Amino acid sequence: MKKGGCLCGKIVYEFLGEPIKTMLCHCINCKRMTGSSYSTNISVRSTSLRFVGSPRQFLLKSGQGPIFTVSFCGTCSSTLWKESDAEGLKGFIMVQAGTLAQGLDRYPPDGKIFARERVKWMRPMEDVEQFEGTDVRL
Repeated sequence: MKKGGCLCGKIVYEFLGEPIKTMLCHCINCKRMTGSSYSTNISVRSTSLRFVGSPRQFLLKSGQGPIFTVSFCGTCSSTLWKESDAEGLKGFIMVQAGTLAQGLDRYPPDGKIFARERVKWMRPMEDVEQFEGTDVRL
């Protein structure tokens, strides 16, 4: 069982089993959502996530195709996880890796989404799958 939560501790979560994939996303929406150069998403089956607290949700019409439901803490604004209506992502939750309590080193990236939008100063990762959009299948 893996555990995590938001910065202020009002929302905590756990998921059972091992993640399906860890994906880096370089799209502009993930950059804005994380305040960083990319997001690190750990995909787990929707049925394996349990949480305590009341996350707020934001419906993100990505402008790139899929719609995402973003769950975050209404107090500290930590983004916790995302769900999508994209065909290859249905039935999965993308947990934001930085919210894990421990063990993040155990989940290196399997692939990159929106790889062409990677910031130029970040070196490419040649040993992971590259996707041009959300055409990934979990």
